[in-house]
Parts: sequence; structure tokens; C-alpha cells
Amino acid sequence: MVRSVLAIIALISVVTASADDAQPARPVMTSLPPGVGRLPPTARQLVDARAEFKRRYREVLFRAKSATGADLAADFFIEEASRQPDRSLKWLLLDEARRMGVASGNAAMISRSITLATASFDFDALALEHRSLDEIPLRGISPQRAAGVADASEAIATIAELEGRFELSLASQDLAIKAWQRAGATEQCRLAMERHAEIAAAAR
Repeated sequence: MVRSVLAIIALISVVTASADDAQPARPVMTSLPPGVGRLPPTARQLVDARAEFKRRYREVLFRAKSATGADLAADFFIEEASRQPDRSLKWLLLDEARRMGVASGNAAMISRSITLATASFDFDALALEHRSLDEIPLRGISPQRAAGVADASEAIATIAELEGRFELSLASQDLAIKAWQRAGATEQCRLAMERHAEIAAAAR
């Protein structure tokens, strides 16, 4: 009796194993590496999108010749980007808003466009913001806008220092000094120079 039971169990085991072997292997779920799918579009991916962008917004770009026009165009591009499903066009819209901020010396617009871009794309936002601010021709903007550049640059310098990016921190603080000088803010300029010395000491 025991032998019969054992034989039946053995037979069931063989049949079960054969059935398992006959089934296709289950797919293994894998995770994408961080950042995949969030990188900005490549230059090649932007070729068609750029042509479409220029076709759609030719008149908006044409009207953005003055500082006021650039600010209005930047606001428009940001609004368009908020409801744009195409990733390449979204990137171009936000980048154009950033570029308009550079053209008009609007530090707040630069920061806004870059911050919104970080919600959809992975890139070095801090370095891009510094580079954008550094492209602003300080002599060609008002003292008020120069003060905005100085404030934004000092904020970048502080964050970069906390992250241990001392080269970027010093460069941003140096830009803040120049912007305070353009703004005619003597006291803020003095404080910015002291802050620059502190960052340089921390970097040693």
C-alpha cells in the first residue's frame, strides 16, 4: 500500500515537472535606469520640432524685439509649454522663454522657465541658470533688472557651495558682484565681495 502511494506521488511529480517545463518562462520585470525618458531631446530630435516651432510662432518671435515684447513672448511660450504633449516642442518652448529672459535681462523669467523644465527633463539646472544669467549684457539693462540678476546669482552661489561645487559658486558670486555694481548698490556689492572671500576660503 505504501509503495503504491509513493509511486502515485512520484508519477504526479513527474507530470507536474513536465507541465512546468512546457510553459513559457515568465517575463522578468526590469526597471529603467534613473533619468531614462527624461533627458532633453537631442539635436537630431529637435530638427523637425524647431521647424514646426518657427512655423507656429513666427509672429510671436517677430514681436519680441523689445524687453517688454520679450517678456510677453516668454509668458506666452511658458503657457504654451504647460499644455504641449510633444516633448521636443515643450523643451523648445521653455528654452525659448529662457532665451527671452536672457535677451531682456529678466532673471526671474530665466529661473521660472528652467524650474518648469526640471519638472519634465533631467539636466544641470543650476549650471544652465548661471550660464544664462552670465549671458545677460549688464550694461544694457536697468539697475532694477541688474539687482534681480545679482539676487539670482547669489542664490545659485549658495546652493552650489552647499553641493560642494565651489567653481560654480565662485563664478556665480563673482557675477553677483558685477550685477550689484551695475545696480549701483554699494553696500550689497561690499557684502557680495565678502561672501566671495568666504566661499573662496571654504574651497581651499
